[in-house]
Amino acid sequence: MAISWITTFKIIPWADVLTAAPYIVQGAEKLWSIITGKPAQQQRSNDHAAEKASSQSRSLSALDARVQSLELLASELHKEVLLSSELIKSLAQQNAQLVQAVDILRVRTRALLGVCGVLGVVTATCVFLVLFR
Repeated sequence: MAISWITTFKIIPWADVLTAAPYIVQGAEKLWSIITGKPAQQQRSNDHAAEKASSQSRSLSALDARVQSLELLASELHKEVLLSSELIKSLAQQNAQLVQAVDILRVRTRALLGVCGVLGVVTATCVFLVLFR
């Protein structure tokens, strides 16, 4: 069992995995900082817009400020979606590499099993010939 794990870890392209790891971590940190920073900022902008709306009687400037606030929020959400998609793309590429490595391992395991079967038959034949000669 230990040999199969050692073989598994030897076949994985660790250089590629280690090269991609910092980018994935940076993307995850950016995404996390954006997501964790949004609720407080959004609440402040909503409170600010509510104060403006209550102090002014539905004037054009209050509506304009609210539209600008919503446009800013929409652009920030768009940036979050782009960062999320980049992170997901990177994770998908790593997953594809791991699946490819596992597929190679599966093929090699089947080949090794076939070779072991042939060696078993050859060994049994040699033992039979030596004992019953």
